[in-house]
Amino acid sequence: MERKYYNMEFTAEDLAIVEREIETLKNHEITCVEGLVEFMEKYSELSAIVEETMAWKYINMTRFADKEEYSRAFNEYYGSVVAALTKGSFDLNKKIYENDYFKELPEERYENYKRILKNEIEIYDERNVELGVKETELANKYGEIMSQVSVEFRGEEHTLLGMKKYMYEADRVTREEAWRKKYEALAGENNKLNELFDKLIELRVEMAANKEFDNYRDYMHEAKGRFSYTPEDLYEFHTAVEKTVVPFLAKLNKEKAERLGIPALRPWDVDVSVDGRKLKPFEKIEEFIDRGIGALGEVKEEFGEKLKYMRDNEFLDLDNRKGKAPGGYNYPLYESGVPFIFMNAVGVHQDVVTLMHEAGHAMHSFATRGERLLAYQDCPSEVAELASMSMEFMSMDAWRNYYPETGDYIKARKDQIMRSLETLPWVMIVDAYQHWIYLNPENTKEEREEHFRELMERFNPGIDWSGLDIEKGMAWINQLHIFEVPFYYIEYAISQLGAIGMYMNYKRDPEKALNDYENFLALGYCKSIEKIYETAGLKFDFSEDYIRELVDFLAGELEDLEKRS
Repeated sequence: MERKYYNMEFTAEDLAIVEREIETLKNHEITCVEGLVEFMEKYSELSAIVEETMAWKYINMTRFADKEEYSRAFNEYYGSVVAALTKGSFDLNKKIYENDYFKELPEERYENYKRILKNEIEIYDERNVELGVKETELANKYGEIMSQVSVEFRGEEHTLLGMKKYMYEADRVTREEAWRKKYEALAGENNKLNELFDKLIELRVEMAANKEFDNYRDYMHEAKGRFSYTPEDLYEFHTAVEKTVVPFLAKLNKEKAERLGIPALRPWDVDVSVDGRKLKPFEKIEEFIDRGIGALGEVKEEFGEKLKYMRDNEFLDLDNRKGKAPGGYNYPLYESGVPFIFMNAVGVHQDVVTLMHEAGHAMHSFATRGERLLAYQDCPSEVAELASMSMEFMSMDAWRNYYPETGDYIKARKDQIMRSLETLPWVMIVDAYQHWIYLNPENTKEEREEHFRELMERFNPGIDWSGLDIEKGMAWINQLHIFEVPFYYIEYAISQLGAIGMYMNYKRDPEKALNDYENFLALGYCKSIEKIYETAGLKFDFSEDYIRELVDFLAGELEDLEKRS
């Protein structure tokens, strides 16, 4: 959002300045509805300035995870300025909520804002602000540890992500050796990561207890403002995926094993092509970006132009290198109105999917840049991930920018459909695992590993893990969300269903589906999740019947692609 209430000389680097502004807002007199709206907007603008200052510190911390000064700068800012604003926000939220004119705010514009504000007030506890600072400092150690893990493989040193490329090698011996070497390197950090996780569990349990919740799971459900479904609904979601997606994937994986001439797929066989075709979307990072701009431009010219702007103005850091934190993200910069995309490209097809995914987030950020209320720019994950995952599917027709050869292009599309289905059981595992962890917070490292093995078996789509119990039990440490953003994962599955539905609509009527997509992007979070999905032309539904309908649609798409290959 452009500045309306603060001049461009104002910065949020200094704690004393931010505290002074918070006090000014606390003492501000509101005398009419219009004055209340202006107060809400000014408060949002201050928050946006602080958020963006923090954002750049986080971005630098992840870009240079091996340099302690960047993590120190982030932690210091988070523990001082951000903590001060979080504490001040409780009083400012109450000032708005309890104001005589609050009920006079028009429902059409402010209904969802009122619900968000009420929930934020109810979940706040000053003790948890301090604990949240400690939690963030601890959680950030995960990235520090993982960024420094290196794998010695056949005379060369690789990052963990750099080992991914070997999973596409036609030679099975190479794949197995690379897979085992990766897990050997992870095993060296397993105890350290479990010790870190023990500390995180302890902090999180204390946070829940401070608000008199029986467990951290229920606390986080309310803290995330999940108004549209309950924890019990998610258990039904787990079962629905188990009954619909897992059997379908098991059937496909059995067919793949037969075509590879092996009894069953092992973990190192999952990514390899049955015809030995290995996708190579780019050689240099510049090619990767240029082709991405071209692909997005084919979906809509404006989308390509926005990614080009991000490249030209240094809002991208896409290549993998030692010392860089794992993962990828689109970080909204609320004041600039231009997001930052961070990822770790190593020259494999997944890089293309990740860029399209993060570009979907970026288009969402651009679409809401004019919103004056930060609460409406900050979308819940069920909405944010719908934007990103839908872009993966809608951009598929334009992937010829990366794969001019028809065989590669068809394989890329088939892989996308398979990956979207394979995502669902994994998300169920991660979500169910976290439910169990925080409903049984006294768990030990050994119990965690045993329970994870059980979940891996429950949602196993036909992969043979025999003789790999140790690796199977520690596979959860690959998932950064469990450490850094607990319970932020089921949204990927909810949004994946939405994205498949968007793709189904796009296949039937591309122009209308793209129009619905842009309409929902522009809403931000000014409506309920159900209303946003409706605007996108979708059901907000994760029932067994609906999932089966989507699986059947994708099965048909795979059949069509198989005929063309």
